Amino acid sequence: MPFFMDQHDTRGASSEDLAKAHENDLAMQAAYNVRFLTYWLDYPRSLSNCLVEAPNPEAVNQVHGVAHGQLANQVISVNPSEVAAILGRFSDPEDGRFESATRTFAFTDMVGSTALLDTLGDKAAFQIIRDHDRLVRTLLNRHGGREVKHTGDGFMLAFTPPADALHFSISLQRELADHVISVRIGLNAGTPVAEGGDFFGMAVNVAARLCELAAAGEILASENVVGDAGETSFVFTEVGPVQLRGRASPIAVYRLENAA
Repeated sequence: MPFFMDQHDTRGASSEDLAKAHENDLAMQAAYNVRFLTYWLDYPRSLSNCLVEAPNPEAVNQVHGVAHGQLANQVISVNPSEVAAILGRFSDPEDGRFESATRTFAFTDMVGSTALLDTLGDKAAFQIIRDHDRLVRTLLNRHGGREVKHTGDGFMLAFTPPADALHFSISLQRELADHVISVRIGLNAGTPVAEGGDFFGMAVNVAARLCELAAAGEILASENVVGDAGETSFVFTEVGPVQLRGRASPIAVYRLENAA
């Protein structure tokens, strides 16, 4: 059966209310050939997301309607491997703490990797690239991120708090400050079910576009990341409203200055 993720407006609901709603869903699911796997809670945004295995999206809200009456605003199809790579779990957390499904995405890209091959030759260049990959994964583990995929010249990474993504980006740029290769980084945060109907579609798209826009050694972040950074130690300079490919209107973009 296909997998779906829904999104609820949870304004006014307590964590106990949502836990009870989930229990009610589990009690009713078999009658509709549906399986509720787990859920995420985003208190600041008053959102919750359920991961569900079901014959179709309508069946998801059928269960919600009978179980507690709190219908999802949206239900989208998701790929289980993408859910695992980005959100990291398919079942309820062992500690019972249901975290937000909102994620901060970082795209990294090595600048001039093709020229590096031409200058140093394959053997030396590939060793430098392997060293780069090892460094990224070491820092990723240190800052609590997840590797979503390796893009050839860089990575697509996911973090839960934006501060973790920012600290990772600063650490990577500082480690590479005197290195033969340079990296550019784009950061954006978003919810799994948003405009476009794709799993984290626009959130990922904007992070990738900001990486393309960044110069060597630069970190560019969207206003979503800056607004939720949660620390006063980060120093940002506004680049200005930028029209990104795939966006209907310009977005505010900021340069993170701490890496220098």
